Amino acid sequence: MLRHHLELLTSMLQDMEGVEPIASALRELADINHALDEALIVAVTDVRGNITFANQQFCRISKYSYSELIGENHRIINSGYHSKAFFRDMWRTIAQGRIWRGEIKNRAKDGTFYWMDTTIVPCMNEDGKPYQYVAFRNEITQRKLIEERLDTLVTTMPDIVIFKDGEGRWLKANQAAIDFFKLSTVLYEGRTNEQLAAMPDTFERGLRCFVESDAEAWRQGKPIQLETDILMADDSVRTFELTKVPVYHKPGERSGLIVIAKDITEKKQTEAFLRRVDKIYAIGQMASGIAHEIRNPLAAMKWSLNVFTMDHPEYKDQFQAILGELSRVDGIVGELLMLAKPQETRFQSARLEEILGVVITLMSSQAKRNEIELKVEIEPDLPYVRCEPNQIKQVLINLIKNAIEAMPDGGTVTVEARRHRANEILIRVADEGVGIPDHVLSRLGEPFFTTKESGTGLGMMVCHKIIQDHAGRMDVHSVLNQGTEIVVTLPAVE
Repeated sequence: MLRHHLELLTSMLQDMEGVEPIASALRELADINHALDEALIVAVTDVRGNITFANQQFCRISKYSYSELIGENHRIINSGYHSKAFFRDMWRTIAQGRIWRGEIKNRAKDGTFYWMDTTIVPCMNEDGKPYQYVAFRNEITQRKLIEERLDTLVTTMPDIVIFKDGEGRWLKANQAAIDFFKLSTVLYEGRTNEQLAAMPDTFERGLRCFVESDAEAWRQGKPIQLETDILMADDSVRTFELTKVPVYHKPGERSGLIVIAKDITEKKQTEAFLRRVDKIYAIGQMASGIAHEIRNPLAAMKWSLNVFTMDHPEYKDQFQAILGELSRVDGIVGELLMLAKPQETRFQSARLEEILGVVITLMSSQAKRNEIELKVEIEPDLPYVRCEPNQIKQVLINLIKNAIEAMPDGGTVTVEARRHRANEILIRVADEGVGIPDHVLSRLGEPFFTTKESGTGLGMMVCHKIIQDHAGRMDVHSVLNQGTEIVVTLPAVE
């Protein structure tokens, strides 16, 4: 429309003398207007918001004809998406003669919605007041749809996702991050990890734990990936795989940092469990081949020593010592056989309280001899567990025995049983011993690795196998000079 008027005026001026420069300028203006009309969506409104001009692109995107738009208020394309405060801010800005930029969601004549990247420029009169507004727009509907899908994906991801600016201030975080760092009641935008950690009720340890790796990502100037352990509020330790991606406007000029944290605790436990299973399988293969071959000569040796003891009573003490060691070898062979192959196990529904009651009775005398207090905490009305009771007793006896032996100067062994999650029962055996160093802790359950002078390491391995056969888990946590706890989880009978 504007181009048509410019071309008509140019044509009229061409026949007049001395106005060729004006005609040439008008032709250039018409060409520029044509380019803008093709490239941009343009509308002009008066100070009341009534449309006084709309180019073809505006008509195309809004699906209104030129005559339908002229004289109508701009509210004709209001989608209802934005708040009243949004438009108050926009009108306040342009009424003050300042340019406004933003993204607006509009509604077309047929009811469909579209997004516009909008710049509104006030046109000022001689008094310095706006008399009309020219809006230049680009359609960004597809980009916004992609952003919305990406936002939905990020929001619903189980992994922690945080977007920060170049100074480490939080810009946006998904629900997993808000829940993990306890920020649901906190205005986190514009604050750093340190500032958030100083606020009450946030997860301070977790927030501070991320600071060093943020700095490392900026130091390296490229995406980094690392693992870190975080001590949780319930004193459990969770392992996270951190990915930090620094973003730059240009080399050396920071733009932002993307932080992704994935909880890989269960993955690490599964990997350790599978490694343990492989070791158990290897030991089992060895045991199945040699255990019986060892036991036969052992039996012959024990029989012969018993005969010699009767014939030579003066050597009775020496023979008894030898028999004791042979019995110990026989016990090791028995443990090896436990690992050899899955044995026929008769599972049944059993009450864990009854199993624990028997075990506590059996271990009480040993505890008293070692000046150990057995502190028993059993949640009432626990669900049944499907198990082989004797094998579970064997595991519990082994764990309590180890806990007692870890405190030669006395102390307290806590035995706890309670519900865990919806369908599990947790059994916890904790001592107050010297604890286990990390490099030793990672090897517990390996065959023939033990911290005891007379141990074989097979006891813990057998325990692991029994719990594995019961579809359960066994985890060991230890803090030096504070003690060790072993947590066994078993599936409950539904």
